[in-house]
Amino acid sequence: MSLSALIEFLRRELAPTPGRGSATFRLTLACLAATIPILTHHIPEGLLVMIVMYLITQEDTAATLIGSVLGVIGVTIGLGLGLLAWQISIDTAWLRICLFFAFFFGGLFLKRVLTIGALGTAIGLPAGLVMIIPDIFPPSPEALVEFVLWIWWSVILGLLVNGVVQYLLAPGDPLMLLRHELDTRLKAVGQLLRRLAGEAAAGPAPAESLKSLAIAGMSRPLALLKTSALIHKWARARHEVLATLITLMDRLVTAATALQALAPRTAEAGQRERLLNAAEACERMRHAFAEMRLPAHDEWKALAAWQAAAAPSPLSDIERTLDEIALALPRYAEKPNQAEAAAAEKPRLFLPDAFDNPEYVRFAVKGSLAALICYVLFIGFDYPGIYTSVITCFVVALSTIGASNQKGILRFGGAAVGGLMGLIALMYLFPNVETIGGFWLVFGAGTAVAAWVNFGTPRISYGGYQVGLAFYKAVFQGFGHGFGQATSATNLRDRVIGVFFGLIVFGAVEHLLWPVRARDALRARLSEMLRALAQLARAGAGGQTPAEIDADVDARRRLVAEKVNDIQVLIESSKFESGDFKVSEIQKATGDGQIIFVLLLSLARERRDVPQSNEIQIAAAELDGAIAASLEGFAGRAAGGAEPPPAGLEEALNVFERATRSDALDREAIAYFDARLQLYRILVATIERLSVEFLDTDAQRDRASKREMLLGRREVQID
Repeated sequence: MSLSALIEFLRRELAPTPGRGSATFRLTLACLAATIPILTHHIPEGLLVMIVMYLITQEDTAATLIGSVLGVIGVTIGLGLGLLAWQISIDTAWLRICLFFAFFFGGLFLKRVLTIGALGTAIGLPAGLVMIIPDIFPPSPEALVEFVLWIWWSVILGLLVNGVVQYLLAPGDPLMLLRHELDTRLKAVGQLLRRLAGEAAAGPAPAESLKSLAIAGMSRPLALLKTSALIHKWARARHEVLATLITLMDRLVTAATALQALAPRTAEAGQRERLLNAAEACERMRHAFAEMRLPAHDEWKALAAWQAAAAPSPLSDIERTLDEIALALPRYAEKPNQAEAAAAEKPRLFLPDAFDNPEYVRFAVKGSLAALICYVLFIGFDYPGIYTSVITCFVVALSTIGASNQKGILRFGGAAVGGLMGLIALMYLFPNVETIGGFWLVFGAGTAVAAWVNFGTPRISYGGYQVGLAFYKAVFQGFGHGFGQATSATNLRDRVIGVFFGLIVFGAVEHLLWPVRARDALRARLSEMLRALAQLARAGAGGQTPAEIDADVDARRRLVAEKVNDIQVLIESSKFESGDFKVSEIQKATGDGQIIFVLLLSLARERRDVPQSNEIQIAAAELDGAIAASLEGFAGRAAGGAEPPPAGLEEALNVFERATRSDALDREAIAYFDARLQLYRILVATIERLSVEFLDTDAQRDRASKREMLLGRREVQID
């Protein structure tokens, strides 16, 4: 990365985003409050008090409290296991080394297979570190036990102080915050559309608000959704549709940002009408969200109907995205079936393939082996100051090389920046500080910088934690000399060396032993998602009972949801691997895959036993088969295959439509098949767009354009 590109990246990532300032203030205040007991009682491990605050603090109270409870449980179990292991290994070095490897292996394995992976870190990392403490601080066993107890108390103190501050000052329910996030995006897009149409709109300049929302991306809404699903049955039962809604909202903001950059100062008459219609649609959707629902089909008029055949543009993307939200999502969001409701009441502790997938064992072996090498080497070289290398191997051990590279860069960069900040404070600021007020001023400024970075996007947030960690390592080392003063910067130097050494060792092990590239994993997950969608399209085609169909649909639903989550993580990780690889097509295909997912679930849910002829049954089975075959063809393309998906999808839809126009159907059956037919039309149009993203040929583009135009005309007739 060039210097100019790095500066642009930092400028973009450090720009203000919604909620970032308030979260920074709360964390800074919590850290300042924690210094009172630390300085008053000379707590030897005051650094840990700050560390747990950065690790636990989230932007909503519920996530912070859940993380605090899990942190207490995990650290207590981990330190307890370490103390028990000392009973048999304190005087036997080789046994401690074996237990160290076992604890790290167990922690890394749990980190991957638990649905809340941080709990595995909270258990395995403290237990493993207890095993190396006698090699870092070799006094009597009594002093070592006291040291471990101080560690436990420091963690509890940090969680308590942070929990109180967050509970008193943080916003409340994550589901309400999620609704506010979606409302903010709709409001910003609506304001922009009205301004481009020549109407005055209240509120901040849309260019600035949209810019901050585009920088924030989906990370905050997805984090709020994760917490909402943990504590709200309503959100848990609608997790997939809410995740799809977040993706579509992000697409809406992206299209609006592009429109802002490309739109002329004065809009033409026809375009002005389209801008105002889209702005009004945003307002209608905001009102629907205020009532915790999506717009009903009968209150929405398709925006992109007559414009479907036009050349792609940001405005047409806005219209189409609003249509997809209003026409596709409400059918699945309204009433979960019994199988989905029952599944929503039982959150799982482990991933479905936790004990079947050998990848998790390989992952744990790689991380544990790298940590063991660092442990043996720093003992052999008699350099305990670089024990940070062992911790580095644990925290940068992630599922792919790209993810590990990303975290490694942030860890080393954050350690360097935080160390420099701490060194400046020690050399030039603290020598002139004589009161607690002056100490708090310097300490609060350093904390605010680290917290601001910490609450950025996932591309940079871990670097903020590392900045704070290195800064506090300097600040809390010199209680005997006054407020944060010290006579040596050795520990700062050793930390940077330890981090660098750990990254080198782990990188070598990761590249030599079962390497997993994010880009390869990304294509594999996308292929698996599309194959799971194909299986979902065939659900109920084998003559199962309704209960068996519901169970089959629910199993496919969970599988697709997990693959979507994996893809969203891997997209960011792939950006930190060398080589020319564009992820924009994968991002678009994932978004369209989520829409297909919700539509297939809607079709599966609304399947009812209504009077129908053999002709309709055969036509429906052929259409479902054609949809599944197309999705399997796209899955093959995603996995690197060259064969194009099979044709015949449009013909199968036309056959089904003709079959449902029978005069023998009663009014209830006609209404039922009309509803299914519209879902199928939207589904086929989305698959055609997916075809363009995968094949990108002129013929496919023309075909998709005609398909969307036909869909639009039919929607107008229905409305």
